[in-house]
Amino acid sequence: MRRVSFSSQTKLELASERIKSECCRLAALSALMRMSGSLQLMGGGKRRLRIVTESYAVARWTVRLAKSLFPLESEILIRERKRLGKNRSFAILLFGEALERALLETGFLKETEEGISLGDGFPQGMLEKDCCKRAFLRGAFLGGGSISNPEKGYHLEFVASSEQLAKDLCSLLNGYALKAKMIARKGSHVVYLKESEKITEFLALIGANGALLDLENVRTEKDFTNNLNRKLNCETANIRKSVEAAVRQNEAIRYLLDHGVFAKLSPELRAVAELRIDNPELSLAELGKLMDPPLGKSGVNHRLRKLEEIALSTKQQKGDA
Repeated sequence: MRRVSFSSQTKLELASERIKSECCRLAALSALMRMSGSLQLMGGGKRRLRIVTESYAVARWTVRLAKSLFPLESEILIRERKRLGKNRSFAILLFGEALERALLETGFLKETEEGISLGDGFPQGMLEKDCCKRAFLRGAFLGGGSISNPEKGYHLEFVASSEQLAKDLCSLLNGYALKAKMIARKGSHVVYLKESEKITEFLALIGANGALLDLENVRTEKDFTNNLNRKLNCETANIRKSVEAAVRQNEAIRYLLDHGVFAKLSPELRAVAELRIDNPELSLAELGKLMDPPLGKSGVNHRLRKLEEIALSTKQQKGDA
């Protein structure tokens, strides 16, 4: 059975909730139309709006949303797309006598001196209230947005049909300090967020609280794992350094023993040398505790380095270096 993507789960959550305020419903419908809608001419001069989605839940949500605002007729068509490695897509068809009014009020069409033309960018006056801005972003995500699985990486994007629409969307997102950026990709304009914190803030804005919690759980687990790995790596590196130092110190002490230099050392150096030979696995701090009187870590390190210097000097004098 094909696993539902994180993006699909997020859209399913959003599509399961109804928007109460009429102004917010209009903003959400406007965004969805602008992101994934196309106007088709039919016979007899009639027109219909076609909106495509990969989620049946989003398709039903769109129909309910549109009909809550306008007396429209609708139809949902199913298309199989197995050849493209995807499941199916759903085409929502909106038509009827109220369609032109719906297109004008949502800003999909605009009236000019030359007549009626396609709107570009955001509809004026629709996004004055914060609640409408959030609803618009929700509709934009449902219509043309996607979010990656947070276990694999952090990326949320919108694919816009025009540069002006992408610019307006980017500006709206950055009004909430989300650090949105825009790029051109394969004839489309993409607006995206990369930082996990900003994606979390966006999900909170559009009311995707379930997806937000899932992302936060993954991020917390990732941070814990990364911190643990860093700590383990640091500890491993320290252990390796300690082992390498102990081996080097033992080699120096044995060289001094083999070449008759050990007996000439001061009592302090001989004492720490004997402890190191007898306890190669102990740390500097542990060696210091065995000294009489006890010696600090820096003091033990100083004496062992002195032994290494004497061994090196002896090797150089004898031509062994």
